[in-house]
Amino acid sequence: MYESIDDVYNEILDLYNISNEQGFDIGHSLYSQCAFFTGYELLVMPKYQDRIKEYQFCKNFSCPPYPNLQETPVRVIEDFFIIENELHCCMKKEQKDKSDG
Repeated sequence: MYESIDDVYNEILDLYNISNEQGFDIGHSLYSQCAFFTGYELLVMPKYQDRIKEYQFCKNFSCPPYPNLQETPVRVIEDFFIIENELHCCMKKEQKDKSDG
């Protein structure tokens, strides 16, 4: 039984570790498993949604998030790589589902 959102986060962290150890696609694994014990709306944080919008803007308009690489915080670079990887995984799964269907 989960008594707080921290309990949910701890469960997600455990699932992350298991998925990572077993070589599963982490994003897909977490997305599909979280539905069994929490509502997605509880996990959507504005700061992450803002980062995704920042990524989309930079990608769509071919502009960097900062004036140069040296001024770009490492966290932004890491976040953009995570978003890009998850986007590619989603697109790959969508293409596979279309070819299987």
